[in-house]
Parts: sequence; C-alpha cells; structure tokens
Amino acid sequence: MKTESQWDSLKWKSRRGMKELDLMLEPYVNEYLPKASDQEFDEYNSFLDCTDLELVRYLLRRQKPVDPLIIKVVDSIIAYHEKLLKGNVD
Repeated sequence: MKTESQWDSLKWKSRRGMKELDLMLEPYVNEYLPKASDQEFDEYNSFLDCTDLELVRYLLRRQKPVDPLIIKVVDSIIAYHEKLLKGNVD
C-alpha cells in the first residue's frame, strides 16, 4: 500500500500542463490507480519518466513504445478511457 505522500507525488507528476495529457492521465490516476496493485502504481510512475512528446505520441497511438512496460501502461490507460467513453467504469 502506498503512502499519502507517494500518491501526492504521483498525482503531481501526472500533471503535465498539456491538455491532451492531462485529460488522459488525471482520470486514470485519480479513478483507476487507487484500485490497482502496487506494481501497477510503480509501472505508471516509471511511465511518467517519458517526455511529454513521447507520452502524447504513445497515448494518441502515433508511435508504438518499444519498452514492454510502457506498452502495458499505455494499453491500460487507453483501455480505461475506452471504458469511460462507453460508460462501463464503476
């Protein structure tokens, strides 16, 4: 279980200042990740080490990541948003 400080840090790190990224990352970190495993938390945290340009390219499917960990996180974020759009999120 992650500490409040770790969550605060992750939420701050997720705020990128680019509207496209904020719209994708903030709901994911605020609604999906609290229910996720510590491993998913850590993988997402590592994912945030990518540049904003890389993140936009990955999340908009303009470029495929090479790193399997990044692919996993990108797929998870996109799947979460697809469920949101369909209204299938708890």
